[in-house]
Amino acid sequence: AGQLALSFYLGINMAETYLTLTNKVIARLNEVALTSSTFSSARGIQVQCQNAVNESIRYINQKEFQYPFNHATDTEVLTAGTVKYNIPATAKTLDYNTFRVVKDSDIGASGGRLYTINYNDYVNTYITQEDEIVTTTLSESHTDSVTTLTVASTTDFDSSGTVYVGNEIITYTAIGSSTTLTGCTRGASSTTASAHASGVQVAQFEGGGIPQYVIRAPDNNYILYPFPIKSYTIKYDYFTFPTDMTAHGDTTTVPDRFAAVIIDGATAFVYQYRGETQQYQLNFGRFEQGIKNMQTLLINRYDYVRSTYIPKGGGSNSSDLNIRIN
Repeated sequence: AGQLALSFYLGINMAETYLTLTNKVIARLNEVALTSSTFSSARGIQVQCQNAVNESIRYINQKEFQYPFNHATDTEVLTAGTVKYNIPATAKTLDYNTFRVVKDSDIGASGGRLYTINYNDYVNTYITQEDEIVTTTLSESHTDSVTTLTVASTTDFDSSGTVYVGNEIITYTAIGSSTTLTGCTRGASSTTASAHASGVQVAQFEGGGIPQYVIRAPDNNYILYPFPIKSYTIKYDYFTFPTDMTAHGDTTTVPDRFAAVIIDGATAFVYQYRGETQQYQLNFGRFEQGIKNMQTLLINRYDYVRSTYIPKGGGSNSSDLNIRIN
């Protein structure tokens, strides 16, 4: 209590924690507050308040997909011959208009954005790229000079040809066995011979290149066309769906200035648990209004329309009239 009082006196903004949010709900219900030492052993109404805080935050996040406080950026290093990639485990929605290739002159990537196409168009026009790829993995580590690649399987690989491992292109003259590619020339096609770890993908294909299009797959992951032939890096923006708080010191991504909205929602849910309909409706109505205020402050965008009007007849006295609509 002394620390809170001192922080208030000094004007320090204390971050709202799972404990402080829960206790504010408990205070509204005139129940016994928790401490950091009793938080994990809470019982009865106190546990209901803990659960209600998380439920309130989940509801806030479900009402809007693109709160700026949930914004994140992902960086993905691509694998030669891999078409499909998984989105982050915490992602709620991806902004497909932000996909871009990172400039890397060492591997010939000039950078630039990717364009989106829908999955049906991809199936109708480009999906055959997936039939061009055969993959396996290295079954042991390899130095940058060995001339035999030991792989998990050589099934479906050409009797001689070219494979892609990381950023290195390797040619081989024969399949030595069901698990070896022999007569390898390292660092082919002006690439650099490199050491590779066990488990790294080995791919054989025709086509491919620097990705130009991104496609949202039916399982909510994403597909690239053309598939990469090197370890290009892509970046994109997305919005997270945060995990529930569990420990007393955990904090939420919702800014502290909206703590009252969280508490209104949590209080409403506790009253709902207890079957107190009138108090539930009163607090839930305030909760919904608080969420609308959050959306107004954080989400609404103002479009600017500029029009130039030239008075009839023109002449030296005519002037442009710039109109801006907010």
